[in-house]
Amino acid sequence: MRKALATALTVMMALNLAACSGGGSQQETTAASGAGGATKAAETTKAAEAGTAGESQAAEGSDGLVQGTGVTLTVYTNSGSDGRGDWLVERAAKDGFKIQYIEAGGAEIQNRLLAEKNAPIADVVYGLNSIMWESLKAEDILIPYTPVWAGEIPEGLNDPEGYYHAIVKQAILLVYDENQMSPEEAPKDWLDLWTNEAFDGKYEYLVSLSGGTVRNVLAGILTRYADPAGELGISQEGWDQIAQYYQHGVPAEDGVDLYGQISDPNSPVLCGQMWSSGVETRDQQYGTSTKYVIPEVGVPYAVEAISIVNGTKNEEEAQRFLDWFGSAQIQGEWAQEFSTLPANINAVDKANAFNQEIAQIPAQNIDWGLVAENIDAWVENIELNYMP
Repeated sequence: MRKALATALTVMMALNLAACSGGGSQQETTAASGAGGATKAAETTKAAEAGTAGESQAAEGSDGLVQGTGVTLTVYTNSGSDGRGDWLVERAAKDGFKIQYIEAGGAEIQNRLLAEKNAPIADVVYGLNSIMWESLKAEDILIPYTPVWAGEIPEGLNDPEGYYHAIVKQAILLVYDENQMSPEEAPKDWLDLWTNEAFDGKYEYLVSLSGGTVRNVLAGILTRYADPAGELGISQEGWDQIAQYYQHGVPAEDGVDLYGQISDPNSPVLCGQMWSSGVETRDQQYGTSTKYVIPEVGVPYAVEAISIVNGTKNEEEAQRFLDWFGSAQIQGEWAQEFSTLPANINAVDKANAFNQEIAQIPAQNIDWGLVAENIDAWVENIELNYMP
């Protein structure tokens, strides 16, 4: 029955699912595309062809990894592209797990889980970000479980009540090309962009606010001015900062990557937002030498996490899968394969040199509960009142 439902979901998503992750005008895919905001599906479904079926209980492999029992798990994720989902299916099968996954943009995964709340299809969900995790938690979409590796995650990344646990960290950076601007000339904080006239008209902002990265940038700015008595929980000073952000920046060009701008000596744009795992590939593509700003308050991190879906009929197998996937061994392999920064401190040494460098950047202290509660209203307020 579950397999039939998953197949039906795949067809339905292929017809209706809108892409919401990846690259907007240049970095992030907007929720709407084409004339009249028509949407197009972007998901992949793969099923494992191998697995150890018929076992009554999980065992522990010779390498110490938790073993699956061959029960099919349906996994939702926004982190299955670039071969990630296929790799997961094949690698999990080696340890007895049978996985079928559905990959789509983070917002679409979130909306799908909300729509299926009373008849869940997914057993496990991973990826997303802190804003989405808090929203799903508030909607009773998740159930708590503490995986065996939970104590190997730095404080503040896991949900304190155990509803979701971090697997990958992604720094949200203000970047520039050292070929175009020296570290001495560069801003020291996001706020410098609009308070220092040297950067007037020299940084890019996104017009679409649907993507996760841009929302993390806005959260990193607005939460500095949290005020329970202010509009939508933010003081007037905070909204004034947002007004100046848009007044002094340059809107992104549709279809033009930020790095197409900052690598061009004839472009006025010298800096803008970028997620950490996008840096190395762009340096290779554009011949840039990326440097990034480290504000005193730290940087926002988009923390990919994993959780069990409330209502799953395969809860025990889902628990085994969490124990397996977030382990230092598997996250180390994941990091080596896909150039990620593991949240598990025992896997960080498997990350490449760049990601180990990123690991040293302090995280900004952000009230993600406040963000999750207000981000949609913040975005609406910005689009109506502050964006040119």
